[in-house]
Amino acid sequence: MSTSLTEDMETSSGPIIGAQYCLPNQVDLAFTRKVAGVKHGSLAITDTNGDILFWIKISSNWTIKKKLIDANSRQPLISMKEKSWSLHEEWQVFRGDSTKKKDLLFRVRRSKVFQMHTELEVFLAANSREFAKCDFKIKGKYSKRSTMIYKGDSSTVLAQMSKEHKVEKVELDKNAFGVRINPNTDMAFIVALFIIVQQLSEQETAIRNEAIGSVIGEVVAAAITS
Repeated sequence: MSTSLTEDMETSSGPIIGAQYCLPNQVDLAFTRKVAGVKHGSLAITDTNGDILFWIKISSNWTIKKKLIDANSRQPLISMKEKSWSLHEEWQVFRGDSTKKKDLLFRVRRSKVFQMHTELEVFLAANSREFAKCDFKIKGKYSKRSTMIYKGDSSTVLAQMSKEHKVEKVELDKNAFGVRINPNTDMAFIVALFIIVQQLSEQETAIRNEAIGSVIGEVVAAAITS
């Protein structure tokens, strides 16, 4: 039975970064820091053959900016940066190498300031009302590679992370993971979302380790002086 256009739109994102990244079939990608022992930026994204589609380049002046590079053109598709003084740890994503308001594509932020489990909301640039409903939602645990991306506030899954990837012909690093994406969903957009998820998870880990180290230091200091 064929899928209607309405059903197809409901289970896909449509073009957000570019129509060329919306393929009519399901897409499996792998996220890895190394491909066959070679590092490509801080993170590379490959297809199931191990061919690199995108990689991440980090630049920093006053704030850290991550760029998603298209492997074919070698040009930045988008630039991602964390918004200053944001309670919800908001990330803003802009077209190309820009960080100007007119080039904003979408925003990603925590749904709540304090969270037991990661839940992020995604707002497209046109959805700028203060109390607007999100266009996409991200839930799950990055550490367990169980993160999913949903259409709006629904139960429709557009993309899902997994511990296993489908690359067999090329060696990836031991921490590489897979992402499966629905047909007609902008895979560059999905890649950007998982990069932000990874960044937030790494920040959480660093803060937690710092807190643990501080507690251990206080305990040791107390033991020495007692």
